[in-house]
Amino acid sequence: MTYSTSSLRKIPLFPLGTVLFPDGVIALKIFEARYLDMIKQCLREKTEFGVVSIIKNQNTNEEDISLSFSNIGTLAQIEDFDPIQPALYMTKSFGTQRFKLVSSKQETSGLWMGEVELLENDPFTPIPQEHQKVAELLDDIISVIQSEDLLAEAPFKKPFKVNDCGWVSNRLAELLPISLAHKNHLLAQTNPRIRLDLITEIIEDDDLRNLKMH
Repeated sequence: MTYSTSSLRKIPLFPLGTVLFPDGVIALKIFEARYLDMIKQCLREKTEFGVVSIIKNQNTNEEDISLSFSNIGTLAQIEDFDPIQPALYMTKSFGTQRFKLVSSKQETSGLWMGEVELLENDPFTPIPQEHQKVAELLDDIISVIQSEDLLAEAPFKKPFKVNDCGWVSNRLAELLPISLAHKNHLLAQTNPRIRLDLITEIIEDDDLRNLKMH
C-alpha cells in the first residue's frame, strides 16, 4: 500500500508491553531522559504521542531476538501530570484515535519517531440484541468499580457508553486476559460491530463470564 505524504503525520512513539484503545486510560511513570523530554514537549505544544506494542520477533537463530512494533497503535493525550521529582513524572493519558504505523526511526536521543496514518474514529453503532449480554457484563464490572471506589484506577473514564459497540468492545478488550496479539488484532478492526463479535466469541469460548480486571 502506498501513502500520500499529506496523509502522514510524524509523532513520538512510546513503545509498551500493552495496548491502549481509544477512550482508554493509561498511567505511566516517566523517568528516562528521552521520555521526560517527550512529555515536556507534548505538554508545551499540546500535542499527542503514540502508544504502540512491542512485539518480539523470534528469528531462526534462537539467541538472536529482535524487537519490532505493532503496526497499529493509538494516540495518547496527557490528562494528568505530576512532576514528583525533576527526573520522575507520574502521568495519566487517554487514548484518542487509532493509527497505522507506516515507518519508525530511532533518534540519537533514543526516542522513537513514527510516521503514521490516522484511522477514522468508530461511528456510533447501537448494541445489537445478540450482544446485550456482553454489554451487561461490562455494565456489571463498571458497577463493581464504582461501588468499590476504584474508578481512579480503572483503564477508562466517564462518559460510560454502554450502548455503543465501539466503546463496549474497546473496554472489554482492555479488561480481557488475552494476549497482546489478540488485543492488537481487535484494535485493528475498523468495524466496531465486528470487534464486538470477536469479543463475544472470546468470552463465550473461554467462559470468561467471571471476568476480573487485569
